[in-house]
Order: sequence, then structure tokens, then C-alpha cells
Amino acid sequence: MGRWQLNYRFSSAAGIRGWTYWLDTFNIAHGSVDADVFSSEPTVFIGERGPLR
Repeated sequence: MGRWQLNYRFSSAAGIRGWTYWLDTFNIAHGSVDADVFSSEPTVFIGERGPLR
């Protein structure tokens, strides 16, 4: 099982409003797995989170 995390930072087109942030987390498994596979720590972690400033 693997976990992939990435984040985003957006502002309004005119720059009037503040920044909006969010974090996406994808838990991924392939093949036959137990029903509780996502309840434990992942065996592979891919962190593509950038600085939010």
C-alpha cells in the first residue's frame, strides 16, 4: 500500500482575496488486499508537498 500527498496554494485572479490552501492524500493499493489495509501506516510514502510560504 502506498500513500501520495501533494498540496496546492491559490490566490484570486485579481489578488483581492487571501490565499487558499489544500492538501490531497491518495491511498493506493493494487490487487487483493485486506479490508483494513488503509488503517495502518503505508509501506511506501511519496511526499510531493511544496512550501506554502
